[in-house]
Amino acid sequence: MASNNSAQAPSQTQVLVAGAGPVGAFTALLLARNGIEVTLIETNTDIDRSPRAIAFQPCALAEMVEAGIYDEVLEHSVTDAVISWWRAGLGAEKKHVATIATKEGHEPFLTGLNCAQSVVTRLLLSHLEKEPSATIVFGHRVVDVVPEADAKHVVVTLEQTASESSEKTLQVRASWLVGADGGRSTVRTAASIGFEGFTWPKEEFVATNVYYPFEKYQYTNRNFIIDPVHWAIVGKISNEGLWRVAYGTRTGLTDAQIRAELPEHYKYILPGPGTDYRVEQVNKYRPHQRCATTFRKGRILLAGDAAHLNNPIGGLGLTTGILDAGPMARALTAVIQRGAPESVLDRWSELRRKTWWEQTNRQSIEFKRIAQQGGYGLDPNGIWNHDEMAEKLGMMEHIAHATSDMREKDEALYDALKVPANQRAARRRVWGLALPPDWMADFEDDAVVERRRKLRPD
Repeated sequence: MASNNSAQAPSQTQVLVAGAGPVGAFTALLLARNGIEVTLIETNTDIDRSPRAIAFQPCALAEMVEAGIYDEVLEHSVTDAVISWWRAGLGAEKKHVATIATKEGHEPFLTGLNCAQSVVTRLLLSHLEKEPSATIVFGHRVVDVVPEADAKHVVVTLEQTASESSEKTLQVRASWLVGADGGRSTVRTAASIGFEGFTWPKEEFVATNVYYPFEKYQYTNRNFIIDPVHWAIVGKISNEGLWRVAYGTRTGLTDAQIRAELPEHYKYILPGPGTDYRVEQVNKYRPHQRCATTFRKGRILLAGDAAHLNNPIGGLGLTTGILDAGPMARALTAVIQRGAPESVLDRWSELRRKTWWEQTNRQSIEFKRIAQQGGYGLDPNGIWNHDEMAEKLGMMEHIAHATSDMREKDEALYDALKVPANQRAARRRVWGLALPPDWMADFEDDAVVERRRKLRPD
């Protein structure tokens, strides 16, 4: 099995997975464990360690349990990810608003885990390396995809990005191609699959990794900082004291400008004096709400960010990607090995798209609105305006709740969360991101379906 930067991709494989992030690696691992010949390729020469997703919701943990990797991920995680809301401000203006602390689900779940995306990816690849039917190749990117006339294979042209060889391109003939290659997915583009939705036009997000004693000020492992300007998401990344602080800025800032303005944001966001912090990494990105027009086109499948993008407030993106990968890998295994009809993959595509539009998209926009006091807070950049730009981008139906009368509803929500039963109900809503446990029961053992069902809360 190949697993180094200079390894050559095979000329033929059953399944080619593009993108060695957590979604691609999880997909490849599930396939390889069923003896399916899988090749995982990655453009970069190593795992991406930039500040990216850290939150796994309980429904994603259920997938990890089913895959047999939960215990190992748990060892590297910040556990019992209690959620708290705070108001931003200076001095005494920084106040606690609400907390969701109720645990849910059966053994082994608490309320979720915080674990850096790069750590989970490394663990997945360490397991994949042990599978004899798997090949891992870094330093290769997809540049073209052509379905063969038999409609049973695709020819994927790869470009070597980390080779001194004069042969910079090569072709791989695959029975199936999985695009897990991120928001700018080459697989999705090459397959001419549309990407519906919008990009938030008036802001960019900044993700920082920082050392600061948040726990000294009673911050929990996941925190929403509420403010129309200095809103933020604060989450504990590791048990060694590293935290993620993500906040919003105006568009068009250079990296130098972002770093120069960082102290001004931090003084409103960080509890206590907001000084004596140590910043480890800074990364900026545009927030999106987009979904592919289909997750399956012939022998091409999309998962994770290649299939959909949502703003990260609420931590739903990576969880949704894992929830794509598990069912898709099981469905593809049933097609390849057990004679299931390919229509099961169409069903998977339809259900995952429906779930994204009705659950992930709506929940992430609502989390964003609450954090930013959308519709009734000071909104100097007009982020939540029901204006011509919003109409042009097709945002109107998605920001419909950003109105002045939402203030009372939000305040009522904070009061309601003082009741444990309401906390439990709020946490259980996140299970709507997952497919029903029996959605493909016709092609699985009853015992497998029943075990999956028992991993969910009553």
